Amino acid sequence: MSSMILLSSSSFFLPTYLTKQIKDNNYSRGQFSFALKKSYVIALIIQEKQADLGSNNWIALNRELAKTQWLSALKLARWYQGKSKNKSRELLFSKAIMWFEQAIRLGSQQAIVALAQLYFQQNKIIKAQATLRQLPEVIPSNNVSEAALILDIIIAIHLGDSTQVKQLLNSGTAVGFQHSNMLNLLLADIDKYAISNFSTKLKDVEDVKVNLSSPSCISSLQLFATNLKHLKHLEQLIQTFNTQQPLAQYVCLSTPRYISIKRLDCMAQPQHTITCDETLWRTIAEDVDSRHIGLMLNEGKANVHFGILYFDANDNAEVFSHEVSHLLGFVDEYPLIKGHNKCQGIQSKPFSHNIAVLKKYYQGDKKELRAKILKNVSWANSINANTPILQVIDKTPDKENIWLLGTPLEYKDKIGIYISESCQKSNSDYSDLPSRTTSINQVTRYSAFKPLSRRTQLRYFANDFPKEYLTLIKENPSDYFMPSFHYNIALALYQQGEVSNAKYWLSQAAQWENNLMRKARVLIGEL
Repeated sequence: MSSMILLSSSSFFLPTYLTKQIKDNNYSRGQFSFALKKSYVIALIIQEKQADLGSNNWIALNRELAKTQWLSALKLARWYQGKSKNKSRELLFSKAIMWFEQAIRLGSQQAIVALAQLYFQQNKIIKAQATLRQLPEVIPSNNVSEAALILDIIIAIHLGDSTQVKQLLNSGTAVGFQHSNMLNLLLADIDKYAISNFSTKLKDVEDVKVNLSSPSCISSLQLFATNLKHLKHLEQLIQTFNTQQPLAQYVCLSTPRYISIKRLDCMAQPQHTITCDETLWRTIAEDVDSRHIGLMLNEGKANVHFGILYFDANDNAEVFSHEVSHLLGFVDEYPLIKGHNKCQGIQSKPFSHNIAVLKKYYQGDKKELRAKILKNVSWANSINANTPILQVIDKTPDKENIWLLGTPLEYKDKIGIYISESCQKSNSDYSDLPSRTTSINQVTRYSAFKPLSRRTQLRYFANDFPKEYLTLIKENPSDYFMPSFHYNIALALYQQGEVSNAKYWLSQAAQWENNLMRKARVLIGEL
């Protein structure tokens, strides 16, 4: 009887006893196995440290520990978060969120910030803000307090709330971290990207000087983004463009700049061309010393509208180079949309470096026709005199020959005049031949033509930008430039009926033109 009472009494104290023995490293293998079987926390912790990260055993041990230990719940949350980045699986994200929430229930303030960061990365801004509000006013951990402050600032930047940014930077919490590397790195970004004209008292950050991509550049482009993630992405994109794309030598690209989303009114949806209310660019015009501007948004199809380039965060350096080429005066060599203004009929004069819209059929003396056609082709000087541009399709003794415009395939490696797909959707007579009974002068069939037979970056983004096109830029650097972005502002104002204001912005655009003829056309809005 006494032994039964002793056994019962000692078993009541057994967890405490074994836990102490294990903590003191004074236990047998049998005692440890028993503690592990009974899920004593100390035994589970020791076993978890010995398990391979991410193994089934590691996961099982942390799941058991996470019932009472917030650190284990946090470990699981971060592990699932890391896995979801690599595999992009929504289920893994959900598991990460579940374990972050468990860690929060167990009292982890660190998990609150980590979950808010995850929501922000998923662009769930409201959930991120709501999660951060779970933090107490006084946070014992400096690391948690600083991380929360930085995330608050980044969210305010993302939302375009410059007032909130200033308030957070002026707060006592921020002052308390004046020697923090993390906060000062953020402050450096705020200064570098011109996110706020707020002069921080925390640390003097050296001004970032504008670095031109090349001393030989003939145009300038200022890029904008609405949040820190995109601004940093722009810097990487510029670096890749400058090192890998030959067009970089002609474009001055300075440090990307921030623009508040509140200062924009844009339509940006997947598979739809990005469009914005361009009257709003007036608010930044006085602070921008570049001919063209560009805006990166989260989604939407890239395009160039006169002096403004729009693109999204998924576009790579090849797409960016393609769009920059439009600013410099190149036209797409893939099929343009039906009814495109460049495909409405035969051109009256050259309008781009690489595309000419011309009649397909001619009748008369070959030499005279060649001279007449080349006067209307911007790359005429690059066509060798021995490279033909006309092919006979109807040769009769009593009539003048009928010619088809185009360089024969045997000269495909030479600069010439080749059919381009550019106006394919707009010209219903794309492949028809003229009738023998129809006068050639009555035939209005036309097509777009290009200098090279091969496909270039103007056709497929992944293709190279050809060296022959670089030569065209050198020979004629400015005639086919897009006007400055001030022209966009003028056009948008004119369309809204603000004629007098539109004239002012046309005068601003004209200041970027060196050619007197172009200057005159810009002043009257004819480009």
